[in-house]
Amino acid sequence: MAEVLRHLLHLTAGDLMNREVKTLSADMTLKEAAHELSRLGLRGMPVVESNRRVVGMLSVADLARWVAWRNQQAGGKPQACAFQQVERHPGGKEEIRCLLPSGSCPFQRLHVRPDGQPVLLCGDPHGIPTDWQIVETESRPLLVRDVMTTLVRSVSPDTTVPQLARQMLEEGVHRLLVTDDSGSLLGIVSADDLLQVLAHIDDERFGERQGGTCEE
Repeated sequence: MAEVLRHLLHLTAGDLMNREVKTLSADMTLKEAAHELSRLGLRGMPVVESNRRVVGMLSVADLARWVAWRNQQAGGKPQACAFQQVERHPGGKEEIRCLLPSGSCPFQRLHVRPDGQPVLLCGDPHGIPTDWQIVETESRPLLVRDVMTTLVRSVSPDTTVPQLARQMLEEGVHRLLVTDDSGSLLGIVSADDLLQVLAHIDDERFGERQGGTCEE
């Protein structure tokens, strides 16, 4: 019994994870992503680039927040500038870049990033200084990258069962992405996978188990 328990507690995310993870592209339209979530019956999916590097998560909560924001804006005047570009960074922080040449707009503000790279930001992203800058609020279809959460909760494949359980409890989540050192998606491990470990503590055959059981 003690030997079986030691083995189970040394199982890792790589042992338990489900490798068949459904994903979304950051450049997919929000409408397409919503249809995909509905079709698969999922409440959230990782967002990846072409090399499988995880750049965010899109959930039904993100869609709900966007709908709420959209309803608040309904009936208002356009407040977007044709030369603004929203950039989202890890942790959910946003920057409103100005794409005009330096000195072209009175709202421009020079910002130096922590890595030393200078960027031009818009100091009044909701202002409309001249008519030629006005564009409709939805001049292009919204993309997944515009709405997704950029804070990704992930673990390495060698994370053990106790570590997985502790992180899920501390972060208040029921699933964690499993990524390699470059941030590429390897799989997903869920609270259900951990429950399977507990449910089979008395079963020595569980020591031979490989692969995950649940994506949600």
